[in-house]
Amino acid sequence: MTSVITAQARVVGIVRGREIDTSASVTIDQETLVLAWQNATPWRLSLSGIEGIAGGPSSLTVYLVSNDVLELSGDDQLRPLGLQLLDRACAMPELTRGLKSLGSSRGTPIAAHDRWFAPFLAARRSVEGVSDPARQVMLLDAAALTKEIERAIAEIAATKAPGDAAEQRAVEAAIEEEAAPVFAAIEIMGLAGDALRGGALDTRIADWRRWVETVRGVFAAADDAWTGIAAELR
Repeated sequence: MTSVITAQARVVGIVRGREIDTSASVTIDQETLVLAWQNATPWRLSLSGIEGIAGGPSSLTVYLVSNDVLELSGDDQLRPLGLQLLDRACAMPELTRGLKSLGSSRGTPIAAHDRWFAPFLAARRSVEGVSDPARQVMLLDAAALTKEIERAIAEIAATKAPGDAAEQRAVEAAIEEEAAPVFAAIEIMGLAGDALRGGALDTRIADWRRWVETVRGVFAAADDAWTGIAAELR
């Protein structure tokens, strides 16, 4: 169970048009940043409304939607609190939920099915437990994933037509045609990853959410492509 980190901080900024300059006890509760004021009802800010953070040894800047900003300072616990916030806000979601072809190889070549999905499952495993957005992008490198898929296609073709180079090339070409949307989705993912790495800290979490949607698009495209690939292999 994740330990609760509490920081006693001075909070300065603007939220929903309201200026703030006071002290608060700051914690994270589930998916909410909680600012508990003395003699006032605590504010609960959903992590989904946070677009980025920047921190120092005893400070934390929280960038909210609508260009609102909170500057927290005065407690060494703000640094681990910021890391915990990032860990909660940028936890990689389940990427394979709802993928029909991945979960069923009925009526298709099982070995080819498993080989096709292997690069995607390996990519998913590589980011398990990783919450730093830049590291996630590095681990889900678009160029590396493309190469792994190309290798999988070549191996599937070799298994389909062993000892027949011409037939293998024909099978590869047919699979690559079915996989074209997958490669297109990976290219989009790569561009989103570049935007995240080159973006500012005040939009890092928002950029991460956009990148995650492109990752979902890659997995969905791979799942959709298998139907056509399986038909080519029958």
